[in-house]
Amino acid sequence: MREEFDHVIVGAGTAGCVLAHRLTEDPDVRVLLLEAGAGRIPQEVDDPTAWMRLLGSRIDWRYRSVPQPGLNGRVTREPRGKAPGGSSNLNLMMHVRGHALDFDNWAYQGAAGWSFRDVRQYFERIEAEWPTSDGGLGEPNPASRAFIDACVELGHPRVADFNSRPMRGVGWHRLDMAEGRRRGALASYLEPALARPNLTLRSNAQALRLVVIGGACVGVEYLQRPEPAGLKGRSVRDTHGEQPQAGIHQVYATGEVIVAAGAIESPKLLLLSGVGNPDHLREFGITVNAALPGVGENFHNHVLTAVMSESRTPVLAARQNLSESALFLSSTPGLPTPDLQLAFVHAPFDAEVAGEHPETVSILPGVVRPASRGWVRLAQADALAHPLVNPNYLGDRSDLERLVQGVKLAREITGTSAFSPWHKQELWPGPAVTSDEELRAFVRRTADSYHHHAGSCRMGTDDLSVVDPGLRVHGVRGLRVVDASVMPAVPSGNPNTAVAMIAERAADLIREGTHV
Repeated sequence: MREEFDHVIVGAGTAGCVLAHRLTEDPDVRVLLLEAGAGRIPQEVDDPTAWMRLLGSRIDWRYRSVPQPGLNGRVTREPRGKAPGGSSNLNLMMHVRGHALDFDNWAYQGAAGWSFRDVRQYFERIEAEWPTSDGGLGEPNPASRAFIDACVELGHPRVADFNSRPMRGVGWHRLDMAEGRRRGALASYLEPALARPNLTLRSNAQALRLVVIGGACVGVEYLQRPEPAGLKGRSVRDTHGEQPQAGIHQVYATGEVIVAAGAIESPKLLLLSGVGNPDHLREFGITVNAALPGVGENFHNHVLTAVMSESRTPVLAARQNLSESALFLSSTPGLPTPDLQLAFVHAPFDAEVAGEHPETVSILPGVVRPASRGWVRLAQADALAHPLVNPNYLGDRSDLERLVQGVKLAREITGTSAFSPWHKQELWPGPAVTSDEELRAFVRRTADSYHHHAGSCRMGTDDLSVVDPGLRVHGVRGLRVVDASVMPAVPSGNPNTAVAMIAERAADLIREGTHV
């Protein structure tokens, strides 16, 4: 029997949860949400201090990059959420819109209608319905307060809210938490919608390919796996649907198929479905359904490293998310937006250091407007195989130089009188690392990322764009991509809030049946 829904959404991460919630507000619209991860959520997800333990767990896709030339050939971990709620189950819950000019830049790059003036109402909608907590109000770690005081001592302005202008300065993060618990996309959007009879969630259901016929996407082929035995945690499922039998199934959409699988899985699914660079597709014998050479290109991420200080003062146990305060600033005068973020974490950044020096705090300098661009490509024509992931960290020299500058700025903070109770000695980079060349070597040896993958199905109107400003895939009717992959450039801050904004706006576009 042919199974049909009005809309089929691939991926129950932040974007998929928002879309499922909004589209099913109309009781006449039937939505199927496919999620590759298991439908049982570990209890640690609710604990805002537990995110370190969740990285690499069963709710993480556990991707690895290809060797990174800018990092001396190192292979990096690239975590992505694999469960209802997606990466909002793993992140640090920082509620940061990004600078207004980030979105104006999207518009100038070909995403007309996505300027800050256009998207502001969606940020406000999110914040009105799901209020955030202030990291400075929930008994913050005293080391976090000392970080803010140290930045002020150096002359950096104190910012009341990073989501209001100006973003430049030091302050407390707003956190996606409520009553001391994580409040990600799962709790905010998906779970309230699961009681609706017009929403069906299928977990352990991995999309294999899109069904494209005559230039139109009409459905999704997916592999349904049985729920793994012995999993602990709470079950997330609708109250009315039944999981189909294990095996390969096809499901059809009378309206649209919406790919919301994230900046790694979304381009992979398009490529497996014959939507991408024809030369790359022919390598794997995949029939070309739409020649879009930009699929998988423009992939990028925020890059960071750490300055770690052994503390003179005992570091109190985590009370919130371990990272309550941050400093946003520009690497050089004259920039209209911050391009550096120095996040403070009252824990060791490196596991080996943690074992030898448990009373350690970390400042994480990061480049939040990276110039480096990489790609996501198929490793083989097997939908169950991980793709090749190349963020190209520090591939552009400017990212390296700005990250070195971030380390110097972090050292200025640790040298203040306000921070002195928390700085007994520098463990990373260490007092022997002094010259610019030594700092460059340190950065190449230690840099990692914020896990803010974006850009691989870029929105625009040029030849390398993948979706138009309405998020419709060029050359394929009935198909949209809605997640961080459509961002022309990742916002200059933690981007989960911007992903929710994209999905909020996409839901309106889909309901209206119009382009921007």
